Amino acid sequence: MTSFDRLRPLLAPWGRLKAQPASDWQGPFALPAVVEAFYREVGPWGEVYHASVGPVGLTINAGGNPVDVPPLHKLWARQDGYAWSRNPDNPIAGWPAHWLVVAQEGANPFILDRNDGSVWFDLAGGGNYDDPSRFADDLPTALGAIATVANALAALGDDALDDTYELKPESRAQVARALAAFIGSAASAEGMLKAWRWYL
Repeated sequence: MTSFDRLRPLLAPWGRLKAQPASDWQGPFALPAVVEAFYREVGPWGEVYHASVGPVGLTINAGGNPVDVPPLHKLWARQDGYAWSRNPDNPIAGWPAHWLVVAQEGANPFILDRNDGSVWFDLAGGGNYDDPSRFADDLPTALGAIATVANALAALGDDALDDTYELKPESRAQVARALAAFIGSAASAEGMLKAWRWYL
């Protein structure tokens, strides 16, 4: 598992980090230990643009739609459209009770399996989220991988894209190498990018 000390500098470019207590959790079940530790040790908080809205969480620009990681007090509300519709009293059939959406790429969810701690990714628009791909073995690795991809892409700047604004093959290869260095395996890095459907 990636340590939180290693994760913090990877996420810092994408919004303010602030320790958040477990009491900020609004959900009906106990907060998973790894999620509680993540918000306590790393704490995605983000900027406050409007006082009525409050902190927006992290916005990680990893190509395509950004990946949003909410502050803890908004995490339960982010289950709307996945676990329930408009109101927690209206559960959506087929959504496993042990799934928790921890981040979103647009409407595409990164899902924590509370049974084993693994993180999965699925695409929106297919009706039921019944065919997710395993993205990472644990939450810190998942978020560290997303941030690593974003940081590598940011380092390339405008040179990452060709004249038609498509990602250059050599840019993708460079990002994949950065992810491999983070994960410790080129094959695992490619597996994560495939699960994420990242510029395939």
